Amino acid sequence: MTGATSPKSTQKLSKVSREALEEIGDELIDMLRRKPAAEIFDWSTKKDYHGFDKMSIRKEILQPFIERYNLEPEGLEVILIGLKSNYPGSVHAHPIAHALCVMLAEAEGFPNPVNAYALVEENWSPTSESDSLGMAGGKGTWFPITVGDRIYNPTNVAHGFTVQGEGQCYLTCIQSPGIDQPKRDDWVPAKVN
Repeated sequence: MTGATSPKSTQKLSKVSREALEEIGDELIDMLRRKPAAEIFDWSTKKDYHGFDKMSIRKEILQPFIERYNLEPEGLEVILIGLKSNYPGSVHAHPIAHALCVMLAEAEGFPNPVNAYALVEENWSPTSESDSLGMAGGKGTWFPITVGDRIYNPTNVAHGFTVQGEGQCYLTCIQSPGIDQPKRDDWVPAKVN
C-alpha cells in the first residue's frame, strides 16, 4: 500500500536519545532568543536543589515534547539552573538519566558565563554529598565554560559545574528521564578517582 503510515505506538517511552536531547536543546535556545525566560520557565517552581537554584520549564512548553517523543510524563525534565559567585560545585552522577546542558548567555537574555567550569568524568566513585563539593571532587579535571557550550552528561558518568570567585553561569538542562521526581532523586554524589 503506497502512502500508508504505520500507527503510532501506544507504548510510552521512558527515555529519549541523545539526538532528541540535542533537538530539544535547539528548540529551547530558539525560544529563549524570541521570548523572555519567564514565558518559558515557571518561576514559582524555583527551589534549592543540591546547593543551586533550579526551576522547571512551564508545563505547556514541556507537554508538546512529551507528546512528540511519545514519552511517559517522567520521561523528560527541562530545567533552568542559575549558579552564582563562589558556587563550589557538586560532582555527581545520574544512574538512570542522561542530560544535555546548554550554557546560556546574552543572546538568550542571561549574563555570559564568568569564572565557570565543568567536568565530565567516567572514572568516579560514590561519596558523601559533602565530599563531592568543590574543585577537590573533580581532581583537576575541570574545564572552562564558554558562551554556547553544550555539555552532554551520559548515564552514570560523573559531572559537575562550579563558579570560582565572582561570576555566574546560567544553563538549561534537558534530562531524560527526569532526575528530580517525587518518588526518586536520580543523583549520586561522586568523587573523581
